[in-house]
Amino acid sequence: MKICVFSDSHGNVRNMISVIEFEKPKACFFLGDGERDFDEIKEMYPALKCYAVKGNCDFMSLGKTRLICEIDGIRVYATHGHKDDVKWEDDYRTLEANARSAKADLALFGHTHIQYLSERGDLTLLNPGSIGYGSYISYGVIETNNGNFSADLKAL
Repeated sequence: MKICVFSDSHGNVRNMISVIEFEKPKACFFLGDGERDFDEIKEMYPALKCYAVKGNCDFMSLGKTRLICEIDGIRVYATHGHKDDVKWEDDYRTLEANARSAKADLALFGHTHIQYLSERGDLTLLNPGSIGYGSYISYGVIETNNGNFSADLKAL
């Protein structure tokens, strides 16, 4: 199954639409800072399996700051990252500890607007960067197959 990972759209729905039309995923994760943007995506693509967390700029949101779920045999820990200190810890130790505590295979986070992909033993950390704006518009793609997965970072 192909999964797209977005974060930090900050008002830019168009870029997510472009990626969805190109990648044709079966599911998407949105990692905050543009929750209303992702609501538009959910309306436009009702067959798309959608997972989302709120970010520090999603004011008045009732959404969760962290999400733990299983998709195609993969246990995922998803967060925007502001509650996991991702801007303050170069080694992402709090994020890693929280993901391991959740028994996750994959930890997804945003907030920094910088792509990041690292395999740490049985845990993979992925930050798709920002789909919204900047000199480098980016996203992540995960391919799953019955409990196995690969992850890639891409640019628009």
